[in-house]
Amino acid sequence: MKANLINMRFGKLTVIQETGRSKKGSVVWECRCDCGQFTLASTDDLRSGHKKSCGCLKNISHAIDLKGKRFGKLVVEKRVGTSPDRHALWRCKCDCGKMTTVRSIDLVSGNTNSCGCLGKAYASRNNEAGGFWYEKGIIN
Repeated sequence: MKANLINMRFGKLTVIQETGRSKKGSVVWECRCDCGQFTLASTDDLRSGHKKSCGCLKNISHAIDLKGKRFGKLVVEKRVGTSPDRHALWRCKCDCGKMTTVRSIDLVSGNTNSCGCLGKAYASRNNEAGGFWYEKGIIN
């Protein structure tokens, strides 16, 4: 039995109407995003969470001013451009004193917490401990 998703919300999307089927046989829905744009999404993508917006969530980091904010050992000094994949680039100063440029998505998601000195410190601790060191302890 086919599910009726009309008027249901998935992330920033509200399902408007059914538009047909994908090549894989999944129902495709027209959805309106909270930002006002329209997009198409399959039942599978909506239910699994793979499709949460029209694409505007990918660009949200462009709109956020990160100047002066701290992310791990990094303090954001200024925006210095846009990466090829359309993420804002920020010039950051690490607590160790080095400067580095980081994509906004890597700062906000927690993927980048230092200029690289944190990774070197972890590697050094691994060698000293004779195993793998993590913040929760040592694993041999």
